[in-house]
Amino acid sequence: MSAVASPPARSTRTGTGNRLTSVSPLCQPVEPKVVTGALVVEPKAGPPSSRRRLFFRCARLVLTGAVVAGAGAYVTHTFTSATSEQAYINAEMTVLRAPIEGQLRLEPVQPGAVIFRDATLFRIENPRFGNQEAMAQLNWLRELTERLHAEADEAAVRYQQQEQVYRLHEKLHEEKLISRLAFLEEETKLALAQTALSNKQSQARQAEARTREVERQVELQKETMVQMPFDGVAWTIPAKTGAQVAAHEPVLQVIDPRRIWVDAFFHEKYSPKLRPGAPVTIRALDGRETWHGHVESIRGGVGRIAYESFTAGLPGDFTRRRVAVRVVMESNNPFDASQFFGVGRSVVVSVNDHE
Repeated sequence: MSAVASPPARSTRTGTGNRLTSVSPLCQPVEPKVVTGALVVEPKAGPPSSRRRLFFRCARLVLTGAVVAGAGAYVTHTFTSATSEQAYINAEMTVLRAPIEGQLRLEPVQPGAVIFRDATLFRIENPRFGNQEAMAQLNWLRELTERLHAEADEAAVRYQQQEQVYRLHEKLHEEKLISRLAFLEEETKLALAQTALSNKQSQARQAEARTREVERQVELQKETMVQMPFDGVAWTIPAKTGAQVAAHEPVLQVIDPRRIWVDAFFHEKYSPKLRPGAPVTIRALDGRETWHGHVESIRGGVGRIAYESFTAGLPGDFTRRRVAVRVVMESNNPFDASQFFGVGRSVVVSVNDHE
């Protein structure tokens, strides 16, 4: 007898109140658990408020505007301004040399110290002076002066005698005792005597002046003193006090603060933006000091044409195709005398085409 498949089991729905509970015949009904205690409700995150959305939206707009403005400023600065590739503060150096040879006596001067005009810098003594040529010239001038004075005295005597003879002939001519021709001859002799006296006196005065000059030079060859020609700062003192120096040997090097400028080197592509009188901004390499100036001169051919040499010189390995620009500082120099007015320091020079 064949087995007859049983019909599928049906789930029994049991109504409790207004709910329908489905009870599967395969699963045993589970009794509900009753939880005792305080009821805890978990908070549910809601959507962000409108104020927060507005704040972040404004922040994004401000940030975007700042980025765009910065990019625009960078592009404008790139196309309208020029910045030096190398620049340094330069100055004119004055070398004070020994006028004579001898022993050096330096005053207490230190590099970086301010020296005022007419201040005594050093002395040179030469007690063993024996320049035979100068002494021979001095002796010859003394003899010449004495001889000229003697000749001038003789010319004065002749002039006085000739003047008396002239007065006598003048009276004789007035009385018609001598001819006019004889009177004119005596008048001519008087004029010649007067001319000779004037020439001898002039030669004697010139010889005296030349003698005094040579005597002064001889004294200077024995001892001399050198003074500061202007208000400045001592740069270097290569000589030492007590040393024996030769004539024209460098003793002291000083800087004139009125002759300080900036030498800047730009690439040749910036040549259209460089013009004499253009305002510039000078900035120290560390960025702490900034001052203003203007372009004084523009020189091309750097690296191909010989360039002038000053305190701070152009380095020999500097690349070509550069333009040398001399800048005059208009603002006060931020460096003082103890810093040698910044001479030799590297700076950055910026030229704005729209200033």
